Amino acid sequence: MSNKTSGFSRFVKWSRLRRSLARFLDKKTTFDNYRKEAERLLLWSTIQMGKPLSSLTHEDWLVYQAFLLDPQPRERWVTSEGRKFPRSHPDWKPFAGPLLPASQRQAGVILNSMFSWLVNAGYLAGNPLALSRERKRRPPPRVTRYLDEEIWRAVKDTVDALPRETNREREHYFRFRWLISLFYICGLRISEISGATMGAFFTRRDRSGEQRWWLEVMGKGDKIRIVPATGELMEELSRYRRELGLTLYPIQGEPTPLLLPIGGKMRSLSRGGIR
Repeated sequence: MSNKTSGFSRFVKWSRLRRSLARFLDKKTTFDNYRKEAERLLLWSTIQMGKPLSSLTHEDWLVYQAFLLDPQPRERWVTSEGRKFPRSHPDWKPFAGPLLPASQRQAGVILNSMFSWLVNAGYLAGNPLALSRERKRRPPPRVTRYLDEEIWRAVKDTVDALPRETNREREHYFRFRWLISLFYICGLRISEISGATMGAFFTRRDRSGEQRWWLEVMGKGDKIRIVPATGELMEELSRYRRELGLTLYPIQGEPTPLLLPIGGKMRSLSRGGIR
C-alpha cells in the first residue's frame, strides 16, 4: 500500500469518526481495537468502494464481510509474510491475512457499536449493520475452548523441555512457565497480566473456613475481577518468585509486577512483550 494510506492521521479526515473513537482514549486496549476496525473499514470504503462511510449501505456491509474472509488484492491489503510494521511505515497494511471467524464477529460488534453511536449522536441517518445485528435467540452457553488433561499435560511437558543451561535460559524457562500458568489456570487476558502486581494476591476464608488464595485484576471495561488462585497456580508462583530471589508468597500490596522482563528489572512486561 502506498505511503499515502500508511497512517491513520493521513487518511482519516472524518472528524465524526474520530469523535466516536475519543470515547475510549482512557482505555488503551479498547481504543486500539476500535481504531483498527474503524481504520480498516474506512480504507476499504474509500479505496475499494470509492465512497465515504456515511454512504455505506447494508449491501455494502455484506460485501465487506466477504472481503474480510479474503482481502483482495492481497498486495494492497495484506502484509507480506505476516510482517508487522508501524502504522506510519510505508509498507504498513491493514491486514496480516484473512480474519478468523472470532475476529470477524468482533469486527461486526465493534463497527455496529461505532455506527450506533454516530446515529444516536445525530451524525448519521442510519446504521448499515442494523439488519445484521438484530438480536437472535441465543442457545445455552457452552464451554468450547478448553484443553483436556492429556493435552494440558503435553503443553506442560513441552514447556518443561525448554533449555536451562545458562542463567538467561533459566530465566526464560521460569517466566514462560509462569505465563502459561496465568493464561491457562487463571484465564487471564494479556492486559490483565501486564497491569497487575503480585501484591494483588490475597487470602480469604471460604464458607468452610479454609484459607484460600485469590487474585484481583483490572478486567475488561475497567472492572475489578477476582480470580481464584488454585494450589497449582500458587505452586507455580512460588517457583517463579524463588527464581527471582523473592519470598515464596507475596504480601498484599507488594509492587512486584506479575510478570517481569528478562534481566530482573522491576517493571511490568508490556503487552507487546507478552505477545
